[in-house]
Amino acid sequence: MVTNQGFPSVEDFLRTLFFGLDEEELAQLARAARIRRFSEGEEICREGGPGDAFYVVVEGRVGVYKKIDEAEERRLNTLGAGKFFGEMALIQEGTRNATVRALEPTVVLEIGRDPFLRVLGASPSLAVRILVQLSRRLVEADRRALAELRETNEQLRQALARLERLDRTKSDFIQVAAHELRTPVAALLGYAQMMQDYPLVQRDEQLRALVQGVVDSTDRLHRIFNSILDLSRVIEGDVKIHPSPVSFPVVFQGIRDEFARALEERRLTFETKGLHDLPFCQADPVLIYKAFRHLVNNAIKYTPDGGRITVSGEVVEVPGLGRCVQIVVEDTGIGIAPEDLDLIFEKFYRVGEASLHSSGTTAFKGGGPGLGLAIARGVILAHGGRIWAESPGYDEEACPGSQFIVQLPLGDQDLGLSENGGA
Repeated sequence: MVTNQGFPSVEDFLRTLFFGLDEEELAQLARAARIRRFSEGEEICREGGPGDAFYVVVEGRVGVYKKIDEAEERRLNTLGAGKFFGEMALIQEGTRNATVRALEPTVVLEIGRDPFLRVLGASPSLAVRILVQLSRRLVEADRRALAELRETNEQLRQALARLERLDRTKSDFIQVAAHELRTPVAALLGYAQMMQDYPLVQRDEQLRALVQGVVDSTDRLHRIFNSILDLSRVIEGDVKIHPSPVSFPVVFQGIRDEFARALEERRLTFETKGLHDLPFCQADPVLIYKAFRHLVNNAIKYTPDGGRITVSGEVVEVPGLGRCVQIVVEDTGIGIAPEDLDLIFEKFYRVGEASLHSSGTTAFKGGGPGLGLAIARGVILAHGGRIWAESPGYDEEACPGSQFIVQLPLGDQDLGLSENGGA
């Protein structure tokens, strides 16, 4: 027990801690030592504070803490009687790299920088003892960190397994629901379209408008179910390619015709460049049409009225893929934030709050289930190609626009013919 009654008790304590230390050096340390008492929870030294003292625990226990962020810290170590701390800040002549608090009523010896460094410089045995204890502390910290890392990894593995099961259950439910609902919706669509040709409906303008609303809404619902089923095949890796020569001018002429009404209503200009110079490409025409339809639909939704959508094509040489047809769908829309450039291809991902989007699939920031880009990516990847997005950023005022770039490898499938008929 260290008391305030003279130095011998301090010397005795230090002698047991640093046995073999020269008596004069021991006396110097004892004379420089100051006895300090701390109550439970009291801070002895703070991370980032000046490294101006070396501490030895006489009684009690202390905890060594490292700040993780502004609101959280982690306990690195627990030190009991006979252990010391604060030596690294003195040796490195730097600030504290950890905070030390008393875990219970604690007594420590505090030795200032200068006397400690003088004795340390004159006593190799003391330096060795400090290095040995420091090494043990580092080994123990590494062991504890590895154990915590293993535990955290196991918790993450279990959480990932649970999430995968939940995601699988959700996907199965959505797929089954979409499959079961698509059949009656297809029947409703057929009946509604038949009603459009009924003479009574043709003669009544109000009734004709109501039936047209039913047809449009049912057709949209049918498309959503088809998109969900398309996505489920993409997720399951069950995309079956039935290749045949694909003409890109034909593909985009079909897409232009499909969206002609929306383009006219919203005064959107739709331009194509270089498509007639592209060779035919062996690919699945139905899937390729779906992929580019989703890209054009996305451009329509995020381009304000009066904007422009441009589809350009060229043949490029791509490392790792060889000769490719490169199609770029460019718009003058609101753009994409850098952090969203990869996320937009994830299923169900939507930019902005869902409640802020309109209900029309071709209206500005129109609604939809958020499946189109995921389907487009799945189709392009199934063909061995690449797809990505580029944009200066998101700005609804300046409308910096965005580009979706698709590269489809030609390889040995290139028929060598352009749309102009040249060889």
